[in-house]
Amino acid sequence: MERTSNIPEKQNTEHALKFIAAWSQLYGRAKFIAGWQFWLAVPGALAMSLIAIRWPEAKVVTTPLALVFGWLDILWLDPIQNDRKKIAAKTQEQFDCELFDLPWNSVRCSTMPESEILSEAAAEFRQENPNPQHRDWYPPEVSRVPIPLARLICQRAAVWWDMSQRKKYGGWLLGIALVFIAGIIAFSFTADLKVRDMILGVYLPFAPVVVWGVRECRRQRDAANALEKMKLQIETIFQESITGKHDRVALDYSSRNVQDMVFDGRSRNPLLFNCIYRRLRDSHEVRMNEKAREMVDEALAKQSRWNFCD
Repeated sequence: MERTSNIPEKQNTEHALKFIAAWSQLYGRAKFIAGWQFWLAVPGALAMSLIAIRWPEAKVVTTPLALVFGWLDILWLDPIQNDRKKIAAKTQEQFDCELFDLPWNSVRCSTMPESEILSEAAAEFRQENPNPQHRDWYPPEVSRVPIPLARLICQRAAVWWDMSQRKKYGGWLLGIALVFIAGIIAFSFTADLKVRDMILGVYLPFAPVVVWGVRECRRQRDAANALEKMKLQIETIFQESITGKHDRVALDYSSRNVQDMVFDGRSRNPLLFNCIYRRLRDSHEVRMNEKAREMVDEALAKQSRWNFCD
């Protein structure tokens, strides 16, 4: 029988924890830019609309400023955010490749991030967060099964965690947007305003808020749907593996393909702010470990049918 995986031990070494600290800082830099994009797209646009309505003569200033905000977002902030997100995703990819014994896919991921960048980012993160909760990043239960199954369980855990956060966040956004829209409509009717005043004084100023909420909700929903499909693919591969339908070569190939999809999602999907992660972390960790234990027990119960052992 093939030896069990050492993922739980490797992920808690100083080398591995440095990767986690580095990508946490790198994603943090990308989220900082995303925060500025939000302020320009929502409060900034809202302020310009309100000023223009209250003081019509100010349009000579507010209109050019609104255009400047839009161009800053498209031409400057968005490329910076994407670059930082891509570096963070590559750092996370390198961590996973080393942990899962998978080769680096230079065609998909280009070059590995420079070690100097990782060291600097990790040092900055640890200085700002002296006691990070980064141990046991993946479920410790995978130590009971060989690496071909262990990495599938870990990949599923990563995909499920991301998918679940996005579903909840998207649901919150949708609920807030609906309440906001209902409030605007109710106010416009009860305020006894003329149509022109309703459009200029109520609908137009708050349009950027509604547009941002609906757009962000749709982007998060689309990302969550793609992640759910990926999760189902991983579960199918896992079930086929524990029933003897895949040998070691096929499993290694499948896991590498799954990792490519995971990297694509990390580098392209919209960011989630840290408050979402902190809000859901404890409950998600419990559910992740429970599911990992369930998958490990199921695999061991069918151990006689495995076809990937050395």
